[in-house]
Amino acid sequence: MVLTAARIGELVMTGGAAGSPAEQIAAIALSLEGQGASLCDLCLLRAFYGHDAFDPQALRAALGAVLPNGLQTTLTLVPVAWAGPGDGALSVEAVAVPRKRLATVGAGPFVAGLRQGRFLFLGGQAGATVGSLADESRSVMQALGQTLAGLGAGFGDVVKMNRWYHAEGTKEAWAPSALATASFYVEPGPIATAISLPVALPEGRSIQIELMGMIGEDGQALPKTHSWPEGLWDWPIHLPYKHGLACGGIGFVGGQVSLDAQAQVIDPDHLDRQVRRSLGCIDRVADGLGKVRQQLHLGVYYEVPEGGLAGVAPGAAELLALGRGPVPAVLAGFKTLSYPQMRVEIEAMVDLTD
Repeated sequence: MVLTAARIGELVMTGGAAGSPAEQIAAIALSLEGQGASLCDLCLLRAFYGHDAFDPQALRAALGAVLPNGLQTTLTLVPVAWAGPGDGALSVEAVAVPRKRLATVGAGPFVAGLRQGRFLFLGGQAGATVGSLADESRSVMQALGQTLAGLGAGFGDVVKMNRWYHAEGTKEAWAPSALATASFYVEPGPIATAISLPVALPEGRSIQIELMGMIGEDGQALPKTHSWPEGLWDWPIHLPYKHGLACGGIGFVGGQVSLDAQAQVIDPDHLDRQVRRSLGCIDRVADGLGKVRQQLHLGVYYEVPEGGLAGVAPGAAELLALGRGPVPAVLAGFKTLSYPQMRVEIEAMVDLTD
């Protein structure tokens, strides 16, 4: 299969592949080669898998078995209701940085975190605590803090956070966890995207968190700017995250949704309209960060419409078009998102270099 990829400086992003684990890693390898990188430069694999199609431990082993011997990278496994534009079983995307590895935390093919060039990657990590979602969230953040310290960094160097949690898609379910996680950041914080999972994680865990950061190769903090367009939607509780963050010529845009400034859903249940509005919000946030040369990546997280992406439900065609368009993108379908009647959330990365 032909897999879309994009590059800005030393950062290479691919879209979501399809097929068996071996076929997808092969497609990723070809895609990276087209951007002057290789599997040896891998920093992150993010695999969305149908929760009724794969055992996560078996999938982890299958992915590790087809990577180059001795390679160490980070991994996030996300159980979903539907993965990618294909049969819904599996879609793997990759991030590579063809620069020197400066630090690694962990052992084996899939490590807790790594620092390569200016970039930090911490794969989806669970905590030591099994309990309430808020307690588990604090435990995860403590573990991530230790990994960051092992890489010579801290939470102030984080530019992007993805939270994957198993709970109902309501404020009452996710707010305590969101506040517990937010307490580890100083405002203005990173961009953030949080998605409700259809099933629990391995060992009955309720949450995993993935981080991406940027830090100078000399260990010094890099300057950041932020974007929050006037009148753009807000969370119903105060959180330290910003809609957009720019660092080192890259713009990061947190998951954009069809909400108003009071966190009320606009066009409830209309997937097609919400897709267009979410993309419009991305444009507004990105414009506040600087001149956009091109989009580098889209993460498209949606509530699976009746009949799936092959059906005739309004919005299905728009989602497929994003997954098969010129911008590297991954499609991941869920049973519910973070708000009732909200049908899609889209995050993005853009090129801001002159």
